[in-house]
Amino acid sequence: MNWEIISGWIEHNSGLASWVQAIGSIAAILAAIFIANRDSRLRRKAESELRQGAIDRVVIVISDAEKRVLAAIHSLEKWGVRRNAMSLIAIDLDQSQQHLKETLSIQGVDSAIYTQIFVARAGVETAAQTFKVLAGLSDSDQLNVDTAKNALGEIVSARDAINLMKRKH
Repeated sequence: MNWEIISGWIEHNSGLASWVQAIGSIAAILAAIFIANRDSRLRRKAESELRQGAIDRVVIVISDAEKRVLAAIHSLEKWGVRRNAMSLIAIDLDQSQQHLKETLSIQGVDSAIYTQIFVARAGVETAAQTFKVLAGLSDSDQLNVDTAKNALGEIVSARDAINLMKRKH
């Protein structure tokens, strides 16, 4: 077809331009809806992947904290209060607290994950304070590891909650 014929036909049909405009508007609206839905799906997927990555890293750090506190309790029960050992254990647990603090800045950490990090960190802090106090004891008759064991229970609880989040995801 010749462009002049098409152009002439469009000029003689006055309602055609408004129909073309209406169809174009409908197509634009449908395209906007499609793009918005696709962007929303992609954003949810990205957020889900970030959360899963955060959970994976937090599981590792909380499990490490649990192992450190458990090893500290076993050392105390096996060898009793030894000032140098208690001080080194407290320093090790302080390092574990730092690792837990650093997990708070991981992308994908939401309020549920944050809560479990906080619970684990509080448990490690309690255990660390217990070993600092024990380092200052003069005899092993005053030895009481119940506080450290309770702190370990908090850490285990946080680890279990994070693992549950991992399975649900």
